[in-house]
This record gives sequence, structure tokens and C-alpha cells, in this order.
Amino acid sequence: MLIIIALGLYMFFYYKKHKPQFEESTDNCQEDAYKLLPEPIVILNIDNKIIYLNPEAENMLSCKLRRVMGRDCSDVFTLLNPNTGRVLQGVLGGDAAFLTERMTRDCILQTTMNQTVSIELNLIPLRRFADQEQDHILLVINNITERKALESKLSNLETYDGLTRMLNRKSFDAAVKQLIDNAHKHSSKHVLAYFSIDQFQVINDTIGYASGDNLITSMGEQIKNHLFTPLDIVGRVGANEFAVVFCERKLTSAIKTIQEILTDVSEYKFMSRGQQYSITMSCGFVVVDQKTTSSTRAISEANTACNLANKRGGNRVSAYKSEDSEIQKMEGNLEWVMILKKALQENRFRMHAQPIHPLKASEYKKPFYHYELLIRLSDEKGNPIAPDEFISAAEYYSMMPELDKWVIRNVLKQISALPEQSPLPVFAINLSGQSLNDPHFLDFVTKEIKASGVDPQMLCFEITEQVAVEDLTLINALMASLKALGCKFSLDDFGTGVSSYGYLRSLDVDYLKIDGSFVKNIANDEVAKTMVQSINQVGHTMNLKVIAEYVENEKIIHLLREMGVDYGQGYEIARPGPLEIVIRNHMLDSHVDDKVAN
Repeated sequence: MLIIIALGLYMFFYYKKHKPQFEESTDNCQEDAYKLLPEPIVILNIDNKIIYLNPEAENMLSCKLRRVMGRDCSDVFTLLNPNTGRVLQGVLGGDAAFLTERMTRDCILQTTMNQTVSIELNLIPLRRFADQEQDHILLVINNITERKALESKLSNLETYDGLTRMLNRKSFDAAVKQLIDNAHKHSSKHVLAYFSIDQFQVINDTIGYASGDNLITSMGEQIKNHLFTPLDIVGRVGANEFAVVFCERKLTSAIKTIQEILTDVSEYKFMSRGQQYSITMSCGFVVVDQKTTSSTRAISEANTACNLANKRGGNRVSAYKSEDSEIQKMEGNLEWVMILKKALQENRFRMHAQPIHPLKASEYKKPFYHYELLIRLSDEKGNPIAPDEFISAAEYYSMMPELDKWVIRNVLKQISALPEQSPLPVFAINLSGQSLNDPHFLDFVTKEIKASGVDPQMLCFEITEQVAVEDLTLINALMASLKALGCKFSLDDFGTGVSSYGYLRSLDVDYLKIDGSFVKNIANDEVAKTMVQSINQVGHTMNLKVIAEYVENEKIIHLLREMGVDYGQGYEIARPGPLEIVIRNHMLDSHVDDKVAN
């Protein structure tokens, strides 16, 4: 660019020095210089009349200099504001005579052939002689059409979802924010609806991710087909989630449209690899008006209502009602999700261990090293939080695999410090149903055990009766793989299912844990006592070791001992304590035993 400007100035100063010759010639030298430049060059006088075009300018403007010389530039090309599309009057949007210094602006150049080009226009005032006022203006034109197209593409990527071409989450949030501002100023009302594809993860795992993308696109089109006004806003706000704002629509009208969308989706048959799939969606909605405080809150409330609709069976619509007890519970869960994610980032989880001890009088006071591991969470001030307060939220929002993996990694890391000795301590780790249903979970556990160097015989995995009966084939395959390494398994909360005994022989477990709701009442409830006796007898018949939970007093220990229950776990035996302390004490005991042996 500096070279171009220098050449332009040079030509005019050269003209000043050799004025007579220039006045008698056709400025061949000047023309030859401009012809060498790769950029389109236009020279105008102060009346916006064309004085010169170089060949590049002739090509861009689709005209020859000899035909347009002396004509007003507006007869040859038009400059448009790139933001408004309005015509700029003259090259400056005003009088060219007022140009006193170099100026650059982006604009749209439109030719007489109605061709448009995005350009960067450099305007440079020129004088033939130092003692004269400006008498010409040099236009250097850079074609930036490709650059603008790239900028537009990048802008679209920031604004729109690449798959559905809907607004992305960020842009949808910004649009809702504007509507809320509008509602506050003009008392307008809108309806924000949140849609999710029911059972999407199961469908996606079945049909594959490529077909899953096609499904998302199809569902997006189903929603867009019901938007009858350009005021309505639609966005893809999650993997299988969409949101719509029905702008200035009556609630009854919006609900009718929502129901039509759900009906059409349920009647739509999605095809993948020759297989037909029935699809349904859930929807939650909230009214956006003067009372709405923020876009984040509005979207979150609609999402909560959508989750409630899904929880109630899917293929239905649910309104957000703050007084609804289920809504309140779900909102609480949502808050816990944020707390859990932050706690994982800050590593605020800790493992506690509760001893499981033999109940036989001859072994009751002897050292025994079997523990159930329990996850604990501390708040930001270090105060302990009971798992009952956050586990349900983690389960509802499918965070249990993440927590289970954290537990396994950290437990293996801690117990890997223990020396090899006999008998080996046993640490029981609870596994959630969500983790067991994760097709990659078994590989994760296997790799972590092998990488840690921990003897697998030190590990016992606890699964609940409810989880075990959901998919016996899956559970047995996982158990077989881990038992082949040397791990053990315990069936937790046994006795709560209606068909407990029927499937017990199908599970290759090592321990049977009697549900604590029976154990804690055996001293004053004959039915509970009979249940415990029955479970213990069945367990022993199958050569299983039986563990009683919720052992809370000496009377319960005495009754369990009379029944022949093998082990007890509860506050009367020992309260849970930090795993690191248990490991430290275990290492001290091992050190003492070594000294005695030597």
C-alpha cells in the first residue's frame, strides 16, 4: 500500500516539476506507472468526475476509460454502506473536496452491471502543485470479498449451530435476554418452550452417531415447521435439546402449538439402516414477562419442567411451577450438579471406611480388615456433607459414572501404598447402575486395577439388588470378568425386591448384605426378625457369607449372633472414618507384626 501511495505522489510531483511537458502530453509516463499496479486505481477530480482508470479498475467496473472519462463516478459505480445497504453519496458519503488526509473505509461497490464486490477503499487527496489546493483524489481499491465471506462464515459459526442451522446456545441466550429487556420496558409476554428427544442416548447408541445427527436435524425441522411468525426464536441448546420462544403469543396458543409438535413427532417414523424407529419428545415451558429476572433463569426453569415431563414418561408437556414439590426437588438437584462439578474440579471428595466385622464371640475382638468405602463431600468451608444430600442429584443427572470413576482412581491410589501381607485387607466399593450400564466402564476398571499394581483380591464391588435384577446378563458378564482378576462381589440391600430369592442363584456373588431396614428392627419386629433369619439361611445354603447392616446396639449383635450371621456393620461396631487414617493404622499394625516376627 505504501508503494502505491508513493507512486501516486511521485507522479504528481513529477508532473509539478515538468509542468509544460505534461500539459503538452497525454501523461504516458503516469499511465504506464499505474498500469503496473495490481490493485484497481481510480482518479477523480474534486467534482467526483473520473479522470483515470487503470486496467484493473476497468476490469472491476466492466468499462473502458475512454468511455467514462469525465463522467460522474456515480454513473459508473455506486458505493453502499456494508451495514445498512444504503447508497453513500459521493466517494466520501459527502463532498470529496473536504478530504484533507488519507482515509480508509469498507464498503460495497456496485457496478452498472449490478455486480457487487466487498472492498476496502483507500482515499488519498492529491495536489499537482504545492501552492494549489487539492484538485484530485486517488482511489485505491482492495477486493475483500473472500475475506468478508470468511468473516461471515466465522460469525455464523459463533451464532448458529453447525448441524441444524438454528441459533446456538449462546446466541439463543442473548436473544432471550433481549426479549426479557423488551418485556420489562413494554410489559410484553412470551412463552419459552424447552424440548428434548426422549431416550436419545439409547437411540443414539443403537443407530450410531451419524444417524443420530440425522435424527437431531429431522427433529429440528419438525419444530421449525410449526413456527408461523418470523418473531418466534428457535435454537439448539443441547445435544438433543431445542428451545423456542413464542414471541407475544397467548399461552393457550403456544401450548396448542407445543402439543401439535409433540403429536407430529410421535407420528413421525425415523428410518435408519432400513429400520424404523418411533420417536417422542418431552417439553417444558415457562412464561417470560416482567417478573422474569434473567435469560439463564428462564431457560433453566423451562429445562427443569422438560426434565419433569421426561421423568413422568415422556411424550408430554409440563409447565414450570415453582411451588410444585417435584419441581423444587429437581431445582435442588440441578443446584447440586453444579456443586458436584465444582467439587470434582477442586478435589473436595474424600473416602471414608467403615469396618465390617465377624460376629462370632470368639472372633469379635480380634483384628479384622474388611471395610465398606463411603464417599464424602466437604463444602467450600470444609464442613462435611452427607451423601444422601447429593447422591440423588448425581443419579438424576447421570453423574454417577463420573463419581464412581473418581472413587476407583483415588481408592486404588491410596491402597497401593499398603504392604503385601496375610491376611489381605478387603475394601468394598459401591458401583452405581449407571456405571454398570456404561459399555466402557469394565475396560476402565480393568485398566485402573492393572495400572495401580493393587492385588485384585483386596477389592470387593458392591451392587444393589435393584441394580442387579435390571440386566442379569450384563451384570454377570461384568462380574465374571472382574472375578477372573481376583475381585469379589457383594449383593447389597438384599431382601427389598419381590423376587429376591428367585434370581439369587443366577448371581455369582461372594457376600450377601441384608438390608438394614430389616436388621435395625429385629429386636421388636417379628416379621423383620423372620426375614433376617430366612435371608441368612438361604445365603448359607448357597455358601455365601452374610453381612448384616445397621447394627446399632448390643441387642441386635446378640440376636444376629444367635442366628449365625457371619458379619456385622454399623455404629455399634465402628463408625466410618477417613480412609487415609485406616491405611495409616493398618501400616503401623503391619510394621509391629514384622518386628514381632523378627
